[in-house]
Amino acid sequence: GGLMYFRGLGNSILVLNDLDTILDLLVKKGNTHSSRPHLVVACELMGLTNSTAFAPFGDVWKLHRKFCRAALNTEATKSYDNVLMDIATNLNTSLRSSPLDFTNHVRLMAGRVIMSIVYGISVESADDPYIVRAEATMSMISKAVVPGEFFVDLLPFLKHIPPWFPFTRFHKVGQDGKEMIAELVRKPFQHVQEEMGEGTAPPSFTQDVLTKPELEGERNADPTFEHAVQWAAASMYAAGQEVVSSSVLNMIMGLALNPEKLKRAQAELDHVVGRERRPIIQDRQSLPYVHAIVKETLRWHPPLPMSIARSSIQDDYYNGYFIPKNTTIIPNIWVIAHAPDPEFPPQLFLPERFLPRRGSPPPDPSSYCFGFGRRICPGKILAENALFLMTASIIHEFNITP
Repeated sequence: GGLMYFRGLGNSILVLNDLDTILDLLVKKGNTHSSRPHLVVACELMGLTNSTAFAPFGDVWKLHRKFCRAALNTEATKSYDNVLMDIATNLNTSLRSSPLDFTNHVRLMAGRVIMSIVYGISVESADDPYIVRAEATMSMISKAVVPGEFFVDLLPFLKHIPPWFPFTRFHKVGQDGKEMIAELVRKPFQHVQEEMGEGTAPPSFTQDVLTKPELEGERNADPTFEHAVQWAAASMYAAGQEVVSSSVLNMIMGLALNPEKLKRAQAELDHVVGRERRPIIQDRQSLPYVHAIVKETLRWHPPLPMSIARSSIQDDYYNGYFIPKNTTIIPNIWVIAHAPDPEFPPQLFLPERFLPRRGSPPPDPSSYCFGFGRRICPGKILAENALFLMTASIIHEFNITP
């Protein structure tokens, strides 16, 4: 059904398996279910409670969201359209020169998107220290935040066992992770500060937050302001790089396996855009099939098959079921994305499922792939723009074969 409940070792876990249930609990009852589980290794030892994604529902999280509302609203994101266009052009140039190395080219593109927008930093290769550091850190974090990955997360009192004791690997993992994350948070922020001091800083999320008039009150009154900006920026970078790169690679795979879908999208682009110019973000409404490919890519292989877990901040009842305080709530995105559909089997890559048709259309993947309610991804608009533009640019210029 829509709910699966587990309890053991004093921990309650609730898995949500349908979109209506998720919206009821995480949007309509968002005040009750908007916190995050406290993971000893990831949150306490590594310090991820400072990040936007893992901060508990409270002042730190609210300040981060205020930054994002000021610097990532719909109007503000338009200022990055030209940045995305330049990066799409660079990606196509790289793909032309060495198409077999497309994985690294896409990784570099994703890193460029995030580094340019978050910090105004240009990166030149997939081996750039910023890219390598972020990928290594995200790989480490993705393992550490899995509920139950460490026994100490289930039995928190074990954290008091000294590091020299057997079976306490979590101490070293936590310390190593803390150092990696601190470097990821600190170095690019310092770069922006130095450029701002020299008057050479290009536009970026970080510069915006440090200078926007509407945040002047927080800048002057809150002694933790700069610390919060560092973590908010790093949170965007760490999450965005993986979402953009994995989604573009999945799109390439889907079209390589389905050449007839590629041909249909190319015909649409030739008709709307022609060969005299490149696709732009403003073409999206005129390119329904290309837009459907972006949606189908997110549905076919969601960037996060199991969304980041929530935590209940108080007892609750839902449809006759009792949900205790501190219950870990996990939205099962994979099940939603792969709901049975007799006309369009979920295991197949079929952009047509998102074109107008009789009957009820499937839910738009953007409604479940970027989080829910108060915890929705603050960079959703930018991610959608980047994915559309990279998808359209690649299809416009290249044939894709297995």
